[in-house]
Amino acid sequence: MSKPGFVDLRAAKREGMNVVAARKYPNPRKGPLSPDQIETRRIAYAIKSTASPLRDFDTAAREMAALITGPCWLVPIPDSAGNTDANALLAARIARYCPGAEVVRAIRRTQPIQSQCIRHRLVLGPIPQAQHHFTRTRKALTRRQTYLVDNVTTSGNTLAAVCAALGFGAGLVFADATSHRTRLKPLSFDPHARPFGRVFLLWCD
Repeated sequence: MSKPGFVDLRAAKREGMNVVAARKYPNPRKGPLSPDQIETRRIAYAIKSTASPLRDFDTAAREMAALITGPCWLVPIPDSAGNTDANALLAARIARYCPGAEVVRAIRRTQPIQSQCIRHRLVLGPIPQAQHHFTRTRKALTRRQTYLVDNVTTSGNTLAAVCAALGFGAGLVFADATSHRTRLKPLSFDPHARPFGRVFLLWCD
């Protein structure tokens, strides 16, 4: 698979955090979903668990790998229980399609948190950044582009909390589910570079 033109996300002068998403996560509240949108939701949910078919991880990984280039670090984000297995598997599959990419479990949760699905059902809103309880592990990271890997971003608070704990990094997700409550602004890059997916500046309130 040929790689689209790569842009160093750190080189852009901006405020906020960079998030790269392969697809937009569709909201059924905005109207009937197309078959492709239904499939996007299915894959995004499936890759939350290592029990899901590997082909779902592979589909997401191929599209995510097309957004980046190596050498780079892929840091899997722990789920609400603190488990990184699903995102580590996703990151490992991404690395198969991105020469020079390496997976490193550089972030952990010091305690479990309430899942976003439960909070959504209880109409509690996103978890504040300070309540994610992320901390760095002892894994050493040399200086190179670093991507924080997750299946979906909703409010952006999880990615921002990981970035704050690690000290750097750009978000790399399969699907972007940000709502009108999160301000998104397209980044301006080299006009000669080929486009490579959905890239946003993400501010988290």
